[in-house]
Amino acid sequence: MYKIYFKQALLMLKQNKFISMIAIMGTALAIMMIMTIIVADEIKGISAPPEINRERTLHTNYQVKKDTTKNSWQSGTLSYDIVKDYLYPLKTPLYISAFTSLASRPSTLTGREGSSEIINAHQRLTDATYWKIFSFSFIEGRPFSEEEFTSGISVAVISESLGKKVFKGETVLGQTILINFKPYRIIGVVEDVSPVFRLAHGELWAPYSSLKKEDLYFNVAMLAEKTSDFAAITAEVRNMEKKYNSENAPWTLFIKGPLNNQLYQKSIWGNNVEEIAQSIVIQNRKMIFILLILLMIPAINLSGLSLSRIKKRTEEIGIRKAFGAKRYTILIQVLFENLITSLIGGVIGLILSYIVIFRMRDWLLGIPSGSVIPADTLISIPVLLAVFAVCLVINLLSAGIPAYKASRMKIINSLNQNDK
Repeated sequence: MYKIYFKQALLMLKQNKFISMIAIMGTALAIMMIMTIIVADEIKGISAPPEINRERTLHTNYQVKKDTTKNSWQSGTLSYDIVKDYLYPLKTPLYISAFTSLASRPSTLTGREGSSEIINAHQRLTDATYWKIFSFSFIEGRPFSEEEFTSGISVAVISESLGKKVFKGETVLGQTILINFKPYRIIGVVEDVSPVFRLAHGELWAPYSSLKKEDLYFNVAMLAEKTSDFAAITAEVRNMEKKYNSENAPWTLFIKGPLNNQLYQKSIWGNNVEEIAQSIVIQNRKMIFILLILLMIPAINLSGLSLSRIKKRTEEIGIRKAFGAKRYTILIQVLFENLITSLIGGVIGLILSYIVIFRMRDWLLGIPSGSVIPADTLISIPVLLAVFAVCLVINLLSAGIPAYKASRMKIINSLNQNDK
């Protein structure tokens, strides 16, 4: 039965090429706008190397300290003393890692010993656990160990491209690189990391213990054994805040989140738990409103085309009903035929959304326009399911009412419709 519907749908597309083209492109443009939002969000959230644990990781990078007697407060990125005394001791997470953001060290000067050439690089200072949460592809060497981190030894891991810039094609492993004029021994070389991976991206990684830790500010990632542990981790962070409050009265502490990767990527802000929760609600409402508008406007426009096509077939529908066709059979056929148009438009729309994301990646993803977007972050089962779901919704919204009216039309009215 559906094979016949499919053949009839293709025949109708060929018979009404102009209207079919308008319907397909209208669907494609609608899906392009919706899928651009969905795919951009999926790129930021999907687990892919080196950020293979996005789904199981909680993040925090912000603290607020208040003096309850003077009604004064201090806020900013996590300080070393808070990380050391109140976050590293957490028991529920499988791993806890503290590392600096690239924004906190925007211009790191690098070069080789004996050379006057200076190269700016993106440096990230980390602990040894960082390499257990993120999975880098090592071309040579290894990450620094817990012992090397604890000792504060000056070792570094660099990206393949930075190694080529500094050492001009020579063997990189074991060489000495100057980082802000301080010598570091290179113990590892990794494949370049796309800026899509905000927490793993960099060109140079070194132990933060090799510098004065008290002058640094950190992001903290907490890897859970399973996502069901998130609530327990959050509760433990709240208990650590209470511990700080009891030990540092009249000062009180609030630690942002911790937030899952999806919320963390959206830069949710707030100075307490209530403000964070309110920010999340506002973000979700905005997203729902935007998606509804992007769905409803094209669906209303396309419903006019669907109604026009169905009116041309009212006589056919009347004859079929006269020979015993059921209402639901006609309804299903019309919806199925329109779904074919929606799916064709959906495929075109998905391709167009990828083009938009590539052309506008600096705005949509916050990465440089020349950056590479890994293919495994673009094509995934959730994205394909989202395309089908959007096609289905647009199909129901645009063809549902016209199809319902056609299925309920009286036989005599259907047969006489073309005479009016």
